[in-house]
Amino acid sequence: MSEPAPANHGAKSRYAVLSVVSNSCLIALKLVAGLATGSVAILSEAAHSFLDLLASFLTLIAVRFSAHPPDADHPFGHGKVENVSALFEALLIIAGGLYIVKEAVEGLVGGRELPSLSLGLAVMLFSSIVNHVVSKVLFSVGKKTGSPALVADAWHLKTDVMTSFGIFLALLVISLGKLVEPGLDLDFVDSVAALVVSFFIIKTGWTLASEAVSNLIDHSLSPAELKLIEEHIAGFAPAVKGYRRLRSRRSGPFQIVAVDLLVDASLSVGEAHGLGVKVAEAVREHYPRADVTFHLEPVPSDGSPPPAGV
Repeated sequence: MSEPAPANHGAKSRYAVLSVVSNSCLIALKLVAGLATGSVAILSEAAHSFLDLLASFLTLIAVRFSAHPPDADHPFGHGKVENVSALFEALLIIAGGLYIVKEAVEGLVGGRELPSLSLGLAVMLFSSIVNHVVSKVLFSVGKKTGSPALVADAWHLKTDVMTSFGIFLALLVISLGKLVEPGLDLDFVDSVAALVVSFFIIKTGWTLASEAVSNLIDHSLSPAELKLIEEHIAGFAPAVKGYRRLRSRRSGPFQIVAVDLLVDASLSVGEAHGLGVKVAEAVREHYPRADVTFHLEPVPSDGSPPPAGV
């Protein structure tokens, strides 16, 4: 068995804190702008950012808890805590999108009159820029550390970029319309914008939820990942004569791989085991956090079929 390299949990925690701080500041700004302008889109975006804040706290807790080493009750570690966190974040994204749908429909049915939107325009543009920068940072760190919780948080913030900028454009249309033609009523655009961006929010949440559930039910690694592992095993031919039962799953930032290696029966136990260790090390060249377990099956030198694996 080859132990995985430890993930950089310190870096993950620091960037999770960054997400919490940025969301807290943006919520305050959006609430002020939403109350000042009466924009349902801005107030809905403030509610969405509050969900982002809850998700960021979840991410912070998840990456710290997943750093706990394996113990008697959790011999494979605590990596799946991040998958649970990612699923809950996805559900929060979907809930936020549905809430915005509700507010937008109410705005379209009941109608709303909006005063000056200058503050709202400034806050939405600023929010888009900040979330774009923070989401790019979280994506980068999440992929480097293999953290599904950080990647989910980055997607969460990316939806904020889309919604904030979409609302900015809607408010700009309303403002320009009133400037060109004072009697022109375009306030309904505020609700339409909120309705449109809610679609993208719900779609993102659904994608994240599907991926998180897939990992929680031990779905195998992707075909591309499995193909790369197979190529590493094939690279040890003819010493390794083949393999059987290549099994894989994901646990938070870790890949769990188990395989039966077919080796020449004439090899000593030490030689065969050393060969298995080299195969595991080769796999970890591409997947440093992989936990590789190999079972050795002897293949008779006379070419007869190998015995059934245990």
